[in-house]
Amino acid sequence: MEELKIRIKTLTPLWTGGLDGTMDRIHETGLIGSLRWWYEAIVRGLGGRACDPTGDNRCPDKNGNHCDVCQVFGATGLQRAFRLEGPVWWNRERRNRLSLKVNNNNRGWFFRRGFMGEGDLKILTLRLPEVWDSENLKQSLLLILKLIEKWAGLGARTQQGYGVVKLDSIALNFEKALSSLEKLKTQKKHRNIHSNEKISIEGFFFGKGRFSLSESPKKWMISYIASAPNSEEELDWYLNLSFESQKSLLPLSPIIRYHLRGLMRPRRANSGGYDREGRHVLMGELGRKSLIHVSHAYPVGDNQWEFRIWGWIPQTLRVNINRDVNRDTIFKDLKQWLGVQQERQWHIAKEGQLWQTIGISNPEICWFEKKPDESPAEYLRSLLEGCPDETKGGHDET
Repeated sequence: MEELKIRIKTLTPLWTGGLDGTMDRIHETGLIGSLRWWYEAIVRGLGGRACDPTGDNRCPDKNGNHCDVCQVFGATGLQRAFRLEGPVWWNRERRNRLSLKVNNNNRGWFFRRGFMGEGDLKILTLRLPEVWDSENLKQSLLLILKLIEKWAGLGARTQQGYGVVKLDSIALNFEKALSSLEKLKTQKKHRNIHSNEKISIEGFFFGKGRFSLSESPKKWMISYIASAPNSEEELDWYLNLSFESQKSLLPLSPIIRYHLRGLMRPRRANSGGYDREGRHVLMGELGRKSLIHVSHAYPVGDNQWEFRIWGWIPQTLRVNINRDVNRDTIFKDLKQWLGVQQERQWHIAKEGQLWQTIGISNPEICWFEKKPDESPAEYLRSLLEGCPDETKGGHDET
């Protein structure tokens, strides 16, 4: 049983679910579910096959065949190819939570305590697909982890700010990872399943924003809280964490989500925009997940903060009763609100309505979306390379 050990450091709390809507400890099933979701998106984008494990067309089929994803993540009668072990941690304050309202105009958000700190993430080989060796399995999983580390989040509730992590000891061989995915298609029991439009890497956008604060994070944060948080101590915990690996955290996600939803509203009758249903699809509602994920902000240098915004957008989306828009139009709106002037490099965001509404001046932004003439594999490679000056502000390239 081969073992791969990766050091994980949280930049925003890691959430994997647990008892009573709280997180009593790190549940590996929550991490595996997140990894599978990203693996499906990558496999579909690279021309592989992924079933819906929660639907009627799940693996195996009547002939015992499995899709590319189930060959790695398992299915009924087929063991997962690996076992995942997260850091050993018990949440002694799992019932504590931070409640926030923005401008007293919404029902508010609450944030439970997730894992903050660092520890070892262990991956142990249990079996190998017939066309793979251990290096194929390793590189395939590192491909997912690297994408998550660069642009997204690990675990659950990433729409609400959780899950931004830094991972040490990732020695990714991109070409080996791609060839590993191609090999899965040659298995005797390969399932050539047809699926309608599903989440795939080419439909994702990824962005990072950076800004400086001229005053203390607590003072700035309180200015956006209409009613006092349920616990001053809880707010202190979020703003001034007592871990060596992470000195502070700014729970920015609800602020950005609130104002971004506001920018989607039609400004006058028959002016287009996004109606209630369109906004709920993109930004979520009670009982419905958001297509757009927004992280909390984490420090990346002296008095400098960074947050992430990313998501998958379908090719066509109905945004109001009389209007369907394509993915490019939604991307165009998001870039306008964020002040994106260029792509794939850090630059000063100009005339971004979101920044103006929040009251942040001179922000920087980096934005990625797939170019029309770019293959999904080329897009994925560019994402993993990141922005040219990503070492700025305290980030280390791996």
